[in-house]
Amino acid sequence: MPMLSERHRAVLAAVCGTLVPSVQRGDDPHGFFAASHEEAHLVERVERLIGLIADPRDRLRLDALLEALGSRTANLLTSGRFQTFPGMDLPAREAALRGWAESGIQLRRAGFQALKRLVHVGYYGWPLQGGSHPAWRAVGYPGPLPQPETSFTPLPTLPVEQDTALDCDVVVVGSGAGGGVVAGLLAEAGRSVVVLEKGENPAAEKFTQVEGEMLNTFYLDAGLMMTQSGSLPILAGSALGGGTVINYTTSFPLPAPTREEWARRSGLGLFTGERFDESLRRVSERIGVTTEYSDPAERDRILERGCRALGWHVDVIPRNVRRCKQGLECGYCGYGCRHGAKASTAATYLADAATAGARLVVRCEVDRVLTQSGRATGVTARVRRADGATAALTVHARAVVVACGSINTPALLARSGLSNPAIGRGLRLHPATAVAGIFPERVEPWTGSIQTRYSDQFADQHEGYGVKFETAPMHFALPASAFGWEGARRYKEDIARLGNLSIVGVLLRDRDPGRVATGRDGRPRVHYELSPFDIGHLREGLRGAARVLAAAGATELFSVQQPPARCHPGAGDWLGGFGAAMDARGYDRCRMSFITFHQMGSCAMGADRRTSVVGERGESHDVKGLYVADASTFPASSGVNPMITIMAIADHVARGILETC
Repeated sequence: MPMLSERHRAVLAAVCGTLVPSVQRGDDPHGFFAASHEEAHLVERVERLIGLIADPRDRLRLDALLEALGSRTANLLTSGRFQTFPGMDLPAREAALRGWAESGIQLRRAGFQALKRLVHVGYYGWPLQGGSHPAWRAVGYPGPLPQPETSFTPLPTLPVEQDTALDCDVVVVGSGAGGGVVAGLLAEAGRSVVVLEKGENPAAEKFTQVEGEMLNTFYLDAGLMMTQSGSLPILAGSALGGGTVINYTTSFPLPAPTREEWARRSGLGLFTGERFDESLRRVSERIGVTTEYSDPAERDRILERGCRALGWHVDVIPRNVRRCKQGLECGYCGYGCRHGAKASTAATYLADAATAGARLVVRCEVDRVLTQSGRATGVTARVRRADGATAALTVHARAVVVACGSINTPALLARSGLSNPAIGRGLRLHPATAVAGIFPERVEPWTGSIQTRYSDQFADQHEGYGVKFETAPMHFALPASAFGWEGARRYKEDIARLGNLSIVGVLLRDRDPGRVATGRDGRPRVHYELSPFDIGHLREGLRGAARVLAAAGATELFSVQQPPARCHPGAGDWLGGFGAAMDARGYDRCRMSFITFHQMGSCAMGADRRTSVVGERGESHDVKGLYVADASTFPASSGVNPMITIMAIADHVARGILETC
């Protein structure tokens, strides 16, 4: 269905033609520079993406932006041209977009970034003619790989085709690192369990490796969720198995100093006690955490080489994989493992649950937790059927476990009538950004094991806060979203060098929190900005990342800012100049590209009812029989990829339920 008026569609077409025009260049053997948005039917695709945006307020903001670009008066005020955007010539349109991108007004910068992400991901994230793409051919990117001869069997799920009521001992909302663990342990212990999952049931043939399709299918809100300011895209898994299906398999335990800090913050002995030690051990064993399959891809060799040249810390990342081939296809693991080598909860705890008789329901959105006399008694939900219609589902249970992630868990509690002021507070996003380096040799950053090396050289800049260095596979969606834009030609030149590019990812352990607010429509809305304290650590980390890339042999560096800061290492005080250029552009509020893969801390576990939502066993302070078992229980940022910590908390919560229910 069309999402835009004809007037707004004409503006969008002009934006697409400005961001992705045909550029004339002599050496263009694959036709990448000459290719434009028309052959990609980009306007229609971006319009479909706009239709997938879950929050009506975000769509209204995009409508307002398109309206402004289509207004002569608005353009006179913003760019000094009394013309509609479609009425301008290409150089004028580029200048107008740069004015929005580098405006001193955050709302304009956010508007530009939103359109840029939609257009560029829409263009680069799907194949064009012949199942390929001129940009893919230009950099030697193979695109989606052939389906393997052998794969895995999807889990059995319970179809809900009509209004239905179920009864069980425990209903678990969410099936990821938290909910999956709880479901498996309770079902194996003989409890009757129903698991409700918002996302799809993964099957190998659904892992098409087409980036746009995978983001829309297996990520929360089609991979299009943003913070309210537009400064930070939010990526979270949405599938049976949650984030464990599409994450990078990085399996760090919670560091001992962080456990001590959490104990101080929460007033709980759990995090420094033997019971938590045992939970960490059990979950690591069940999902097969190992370094046996941590051979470095070229990206990780670069990180390791640079750190060793500087005499800095670097080590091997433990991973939850089994019989992992670690070849070309592993770089696609962020869109699911078609070989079943990733020990997700779908392959472990949920499989245990299904074998023990648990009922698994997918495409299910839970509206509220039911309560009676101060006790949880079940949930009401809606299940999306195969024909697109919905069926009502009511699950009656003796206990309810909420594990739908740090964005949706506080919203569900708020919709259910809980009024604890700590709900939604304390949100940390573990923001990630990067410095990119261009190398004389081929890197092919989409290949090899997904993530195998890290550095903690800057992890403790002040009382345990700082940044961690990791790498990430680079296909096209991430650079399409993150790279700064100075004009169409320069942007295409940056994309064309992707085969020789590597990044050092900078993951910030954020001290100062944001919050999840629940609107009158029941939807979660994320409010988050970096604090000066956290920006200080980020600045040092970015300079460190630049030094690593330079020490590893990069001939050019650039930041993912608007516009990018650029330098050639080795020329004079290159680091001082690069750092000053990054400072001049700024680091917050749509000036630098960030992303969050790890949301945590919005329903904290603690002893004080005034500052926490659940107690030591994960049970709500306000409603008996209502438990939370996901990253929202974190008292602060973990500072490491949080999967193992979430699982350990879920293991602890599940065992507590078994002792009382």
